[in-house]
Amino acid sequence: MKAMVRDGYGSPEVLRFEDVEKPTPGPGEVLVRVRAASLNTADLEHLRGTPFVARVGMGLTRPRARVPGFDMAGEVESVGQEVSGRAPGDRVWADLFSFGSGAFAEYVCSSADAFSPIPTGVSFEAAAAVPHSGILALQGLSGMGGFRAGQHVLINGAGGCVGPFAVQIAKARGAEVSAVDHTDKLGMLRSLGADHVIDYTRESFTHSGRRYDFILDIAPDRWVLGYRGALRPGGRYVQIARGLGGFFQAAALGGLVSLVSDVRMGVFGWQPNAPGSMAEMSALVASGDVRPLIDRVYPLESVPDALGFLESGRALGKLVVTV
Repeated sequence: MKAMVRDGYGSPEVLRFEDVEKPTPGPGEVLVRVRAASLNTADLEHLRGTPFVARVGMGLTRPRARVPGFDMAGEVESVGQEVSGRAPGDRVWADLFSFGSGAFAEYVCSSADAFSPIPTGVSFEAAAAVPHSGILALQGLSGMGGFRAGQHVLINGAGGCVGPFAVQIAKARGAEVSAVDHTDKLGMLRSLGADHVIDYTRESFTHSGRRYDFILDIAPDRWVLGYRGALRPGGRYVQIARGLGGFFQAAALGGLVSLVSDVRMGVFGWQPNAPGSMAEMSALVASGDVRPLIDRVYPLESVPDALGFLESGRALGKLVVTV
């Protein structure tokens, strides 16, 4: 089978399009023919081996998993022994973050627990765009107790991979939504239902005097305590940490603020591919409350080009790879 492979960490140029052995499912495993995959910021981090501490799990000097890629959608081709609930022909999707990656290939073999049914009527391309970013958004918006319908939610970094899902999920839950990103992405955010858009190149929402009931920080770009003044009494701040510095700031300083005031600040316990979250996302996508926004579609052999475009920050929605 064809796959994108790498033998070391580095930029997208370390990837090679090669023939590799097609896997065979063992006990408890499922072989899936990949129809589509999508790109996330986590794919770039995984490719480069950053942050360095993450290499404890990925491989210290070279990656344990030769085939990268987390988000995928496809059809079950065969199942191993001791598998129930999955059968050849089933349409499934998955975030393989906790299952060794492997989405950038014609086939992927993993635990049957990795795969969930795709909602009826949803294309492989749309399905592949959802699992990683969608679940991050869904669980992030529930962090620190979440918010109530009618409250004002601000999403910082709303124009990336996770943000468009967060805007739509918050609206589906009845929130008034303010979305923060740069000028080129504001039109997209309005089209997704954002009630207000803020251009961070012209205005700092932490100095505007406006207050919010809930802040989902996807692009932490300032001292965590700087967000404190943008919260209403009893407000919540949840960070989707992109680095160890931000994580420890949100966990330690946010925890301290939570102890001495009526607001709560911190990170959340991300559970990738959690069955309950996948079922909730399935319902949101099936109902049309959440629609995966796809900017560009690439063939499998062009994954390095797609990763380069993702890294440029210019994508208006998810980048999808068809296999």
